[in-house]
Amino acid sequence: MVISVNDKGIESAKSNIVCADPNGCPKYRLPNAFTPNGDEHNDKFRPYPGYSSVEKINIRIFNRWGELIFTTTDPAINWDGKSKGTKQDCAEGVYFYTCEVFEPGTSGKIEKRTLKGAIHLLR
Repeated sequence: MVISVNDKGIESAKSNIVCADPNGCPKYRLPNAFTPNGDEHNDKFRPYPGYSSVEKINIRIFNRWGELIFTTTDPAINWDGKSKGTKQDCAEGVYFYTCEVFEPGTSGKIEKRTLKGAIHLLR
């Protein structure tokens, strides 16, 4: 959090800025497993450790047959393990993703970084 103080010692309200320098911010990373089983622990597929500097994303999650299961542009992702089309629980197993991450680069301009990987959905 950032707080500013004026010349009279009066503090501003706390800001919601977590990371002001894009070069010092933690990189947007995705886990390789999650457990959407309703126990309120690791129930949604989300990035870590944070993503305050991420402008937007475009993630596409596929099953092993290459069928698109889930997509979002929300940096929080919050995939609950359900198929976006049918709203049914996806089977336990391995899913694959491509994720375009749009974040400030060293020049201050928004740059695209592509992440690819696998997710183990465990119930």
